Parts: sequence; structure tokens; C-alpha cells
Amino acid sequence: MVTMARLYLSLAGFSLLLSLVWRGFGLPPTQPAGFMIHFYQGVIGELDGRSCPSYPVCSLYAVQAVEKYGLLTGSWLMLDRLMHESDDLQRGPWVVYEGVVRLYDPLARNAFWLD
Repeated sequence: MVTMARLYLSLAGFSLLLSLVWRGFGLPPTQPAGFMIHFYQGVIGELDGRSCPSYPVCSLYAVQAVEKYGLLTGSWLMLDRLMHESDDLQRGPWVVYEGVVRLYDPLARNAFWLD
């Protein structure tokens, strides 16, 4: 049983690596936060299948928040956005991006009090 689990995990890891190489996935950033966000964008987000209803998309928003305010504050801003997103979906404001209507929720809208 343990041998089968190891074989399964090895094959899963190899197929994941192969799919990343096949898609031209670059090496992840060296910063831990950047790696986590990059991993989410390239792997988990692809497997999840759901798309972020906002513009900029959730992972790009997270990158912007962490780059501008650092890991701790940027993470709080990212979590805040995920929590208030459902309320904003009822009201807007809206923007059309690549033919899809999305909730317009830039970083400046949520971090005005930090500047």
C-alpha cells in the first residue's frame, strides 16, 4: 500500500512538472510570498477552474499588495478583499475586461488609508 502511494505521488509530481514545462511556466520568484502567489496562479488556479470575478484578478491584486505594502500588510489587504468581495458583487462598480464584466476593485480603493 505504501509503495502504491509513493508511486502515485511520484507520477502526480512528474505529470505536474511536465505540464508546467509544457506550458512554458517560468521559474518561480525567489521570495516566499511571490512563490506562493506564482504557484497559485500557475498550478492551483488552473486546477481549481474558478475565475476571480474582480479586476484586477485576485492573484494579481495579491501581488500588487505584497509588493507595495510588504508581506504582512499585503496579506491582510488580500484577505480583506476576499471577504468583502461578495458584498461588492451585488453593487459594483463594474468594468468590462477581455469581454467579461468584472467587479472593479483596484488596490487603491482598499488601501487609501495606508498612503
